[in-house]
Amino acid sequence: MKETQLLQMQAYNYLIEMIKKGELEENVIYSLNQMAQKMGISRTPFRDAVLRLEQERYVDLLPSKGFIIHKMTADDIIETYQLRSAIEVYCFKQLSKGFDTQNGQAYFKKLQGKVKMQKEIVQTTHSNEDFARKDYEFHRSAVQYVGNESMLEIYRRFMYRIFWQNVTSFSREGRMDETIEEHELILETIQEHNMQSLERLMEHHLMVAQNINLELLDNDL
Repeated sequence: MKETQLLQMQAYNYLIEMIKKGELEENVIYSLNQMAQKMGISRTPFRDAVLRLEQERYVDLLPSKGFIIHKMTADDIIETYQLRSAIEVYCFKQLSKGFDTQNGQAYFKKLQGKVKMQKEIVQTTHSNEDFARKDYEFHRSAVQYVGNESMLEIYRRFMYRIFWQNVTSFSREGRMDETIEEHELILETIQEHNMQSLERLMEHHLMVAQNINLELLDNDL
């Protein structure tokens, strides 16, 4: 049983890495048997890994055929930002409450460091992906501060969706600069312990990104 679970996790991580690196193409049907053979494991743990990825909306299963990469929908985008709002607003408020503690100070400095790196990216490479990576790390740091493993696990499961939605939103001209300004304002509000303002800022920050993604998706249809 443990061996099967280990193989399933290996297959899951293997596929996640392929998806993140763009090694699996959209609109291509991938055979479970062929992919399992390529990885060198039996079909059962590989299928279980694909089922988990389907639940997390990374892939879509096609009965008797295989699976394809899941195409992001408006519902996916809205669901992601609803989850982010529920988790992140709470976590940033907790960080504000614990700002004066040693741990709070340490995590606050992490957030400042992420914003500093985002500024450097804007001034140099202007890479959407690099900027999005630091953005994900900025928000994840607040979740890590709370130390709730179940919450972190949910957040990690949405990592790929969060990352690529960030990349998409940062393709909008001027959005990187706006994000830096919003992050700096969030940092100021954390220090002030103003929970109502912090909640409004976080909800606005996430809503703007959601709306950009929805608009760009609509333009592609």
